[in-house]
Amino acid sequence: MSMMMIQFESSQDNYAEVISLGSQTLELLHVRRSFEPSTLELTLQFCRLRWKLRKHSIESIHNLPPMTNEAYKMAMSVLDHIGNACYFISKKSWVAISFTMIEMTLEYGMTPEASLGFIGYAMFLHYRFQQYEEVYKWGMLACRISKPYPKLYVKTLTSFALCYDSWGQNRSLMLETFTDHAGKVALESGDLWQSNQSVLVNAALLLQFGHPLPDIYDRLIAHSGEFLKHNNTLHWKEAAVFTALLSRLTGYRVTNDPFVTIDVMDEDFVTAVHGDEFQMIDELVCVLHYLPGYLFGQYDEAHEALKKSANILHLRQDAIENPVQMMYESLVMAELYLEASVKEQRAYWTRMEQNLKVLKKHAMRCAENYSHKFLLLKAEMMRLSRKSRLAEQLYERAIETARKYGLIHDVAIIAECYGRYGLHLGKEYVAKFYLQEAYEAYTGWGARAKAIDMEHKYGDILHIRRVSGLERVDALSLVMSTQALSSEVEMKRLINSLMRIMLHNAGAEYGALMFQHERKWVIEAYGTAEELHIQEVPLEEDSAIVPFPIIGYAARTNEEVVLHDAAGVGIFARNSYIRSKALKSVLCMPILYQSKLIGLLYLENKLTPGIFTPERLDVIRLLAAQCAISIENAKLYAGIQHLNNSLEDLVRERTRSLEQAMRETSAALAEVSIYEERNRIAHEIHDIVGDTLASTIQKIEAGKQLLHKDMDEAFIRLQEAQDLVRHSLQEIRGSDHVLKEDKSLDLKQMLMQLIHDTEQNMGVIIHAHIDELPELTNVYKKAIYHALQEGLTNGIKHGDCDEFLFSLKIVQSELCFRLEDRGRGADTIIMGFGLKAMRERAHQLGGSLSIESKFDQGCILTIHLPLSNLKNPD
Repeated sequence: MSMMMIQFESSQDNYAEVISLGSQTLELLHVRRSFEPSTLELTLQFCRLRWKLRKHSIESIHNLPPMTNEAYKMAMSVLDHIGNACYFISKKSWVAISFTMIEMTLEYGMTPEASLGFIGYAMFLHYRFQQYEEVYKWGMLACRISKPYPKLYVKTLTSFALCYDSWGQNRSLMLETFTDHAGKVALESGDLWQSNQSVLVNAALLLQFGHPLPDIYDRLIAHSGEFLKHNNTLHWKEAAVFTALLSRLTGYRVTNDPFVTIDVMDEDFVTAVHGDEFQMIDELVCVLHYLPGYLFGQYDEAHEALKKSANILHLRQDAIENPVQMMYESLVMAELYLEASVKEQRAYWTRMEQNLKVLKKHAMRCAENYSHKFLLLKAEMMRLSRKSRLAEQLYERAIETARKYGLIHDVAIIAECYGRYGLHLGKEYVAKFYLQEAYEAYTGWGARAKAIDMEHKYGDILHIRRVSGLERVDALSLVMSTQALSSEVEMKRLINSLMRIMLHNAGAEYGALMFQHERKWVIEAYGTAEELHIQEVPLEEDSAIVPFPIIGYAARTNEEVVLHDAAGVGIFARNSYIRSKALKSVLCMPILYQSKLIGLLYLENKLTPGIFTPERLDVIRLLAAQCAISIENAKLYAGIQHLNNSLEDLVRERTRSLEQAMRETSAALAEVSIYEERNRIAHEIHDIVGDTLASTIQKIEAGKQLLHKDMDEAFIRLQEAQDLVRHSLQEIRGSDHVLKEDKSLDLKQMLMQLIHDTEQNMGVIIHAHIDELPELTNVYKKAIYHALQEGLTNGIKHGDCDEFLFSLKIVQSELCFRLEDRGRGADTIIMGFGLKAMRERAHQLGGSLSIESKFDQGCILTIHLPLSNLKNPD
């Protein structure tokens, strides 16, 4: 990765002393130059150099005659050494030296050291102006000039590697050239420091462009002897962090890995490193946390490491933008976004927008390296904005771009993001397609640990291809073993089955199983297949049951330890446990569940070396994955058993509480039911009897007043009262059917009868229009019948109306009731008991009631009832 590019350091112990001696030497050679220029002086020197270069082409510079003045040739060599030292102390001085070397070359002729001036000029153009075409031309010129000189050539290639954005479509060729020459300078020139430096920079570059991880790991291991010979702490620790990172991604370590004993997570590891003024070790350890942290879903760990890394870059002088780190920072924030607080979300979004702008700028300058990163970040932001269609388009473009430029690791990351988003959207086809592509890309990259992690998370939708070694395994035996493990839910029986199955399938003589309880490791089972002890034994440093150093390493790193000749070779050969038992084959495998360490499996064989072959390891990994699931199920079952033991008392207490609550609820419901029934009967009495009795009383009163004045007229009034009472009796009998909820009653017929009787008895005219009605419930029939009855009575009684317009129609999905009277009306309507009851019925049915009235203009009563409620029971 670009953030892992190793900065140059001088091979001298004291940079200031190198510069001082160099300056004195140049004075003796009569080469007077200022190596502490101001910004203005450096700008003027740059302008002067650019003016001189206008007279030359790249080819004409390459064909310059050789420098003949011995003093100036020596001066060029001195400038080379001073430049190495100035790179760390003062970037301005280093740039001024590069410019000086080019000026001397143009004036006095070509030397091999001129290549360093040209590559320094190329780096200046790259990081200051991003003029990538110019950078590539000057970088290639430097490589052509230095190629006959191994030390200079590797130094030039290493410098040019820091300008990889300028390579463009020539990236594969340049990367192959650099890889071929990295490390070889030690054999050809004896410069061990430069050799080690080139190997580390090359490893970072290979990682940056998705080179197979096992190959990078093997290169570092093969060169580890040179790291030891030079005894450079900075290089040694950089290599240790690299191998730890590669091991965490690949999931394995070779037996001859000399870095395996180094705990890179220890706080003392990053301190007291000579030559590490820029905190490169600390920054690399941050990468070790946040890169796998993001890939394995440990986003909090990754976020903390990214913040620390950003602080390191901020404190570093002349720090340049790191677009790759910005990409991971944004991806981690995108994963934390939804669970963050509002304040954190605002901060995350602002930071992602800033990073997006930087990535866009880099993508415009170097599409090969950054366009897919820009598209991925934009897709993630559209995902968070819930713009799914645009997000999907951006994911697809990002994958196509990464695939186009051969960046397999970025293809894997983007495809996994898209696949997870497909799962979130419920698009199973999208999820399957892109998660499968991510799985195959991770496998092709060599990130086997990540591929296994995907198997655990998405195994039900992935099409996992067996490797050739696994195809030779007894499939029936493997399936039976898996079934036996999956069928056990009681912990002791599970552990017993697990140990016997593992010992059998691995070809081991002895084994042990360990779990962690309250941050302390406990041996749960140990022994042979014939004599297996299932008991808890604390793991101690002087344990006679298992070798503590191997267990401690596997627990600390989450990595497999595979030894093919444990007592003969390797870093654990001197361990007393291993020597006393003369062990040959040893395996310690972490048992992971959802990327979390839940146990350790230890197996050994003291008779046969190399018994843990790749084929057997594949089988054990598969069984370990099933074990992880079974162990978690057993823990869950144990928890359920514990709950079950106390469940009976809990049920009794809950039953008593429920019975008390039910009694209280029943009493409350009974009281509410009585109140509702009383209210309903009051409505019915008013609607059926109240209006008729009111009219009868009026006629009797009128008759009484006329008895002494006009006997004939009084007789007529009393006769009308008698008829009205007789009519009321008939009406009560008719309404009785409604109250009894007789579903066979015809509403239209009932309404027409009410209209006819009212016209006959009250001497009014009613113009009626009733549509064909659907099957109505009795609740609807009551509401409509009593509404017409109440409306007619109120219009006659209070409005002195003798003519009405009535309609009952179906409009869209509503039943519309409209009664208009031609009485005197009123500006204000005071709602009595009847109207209030009418409105309450309408609201209960989900409808509405409205009254429009004006003085001398009559009154309009309107009711709207939704027909959708007809599906409800009466």
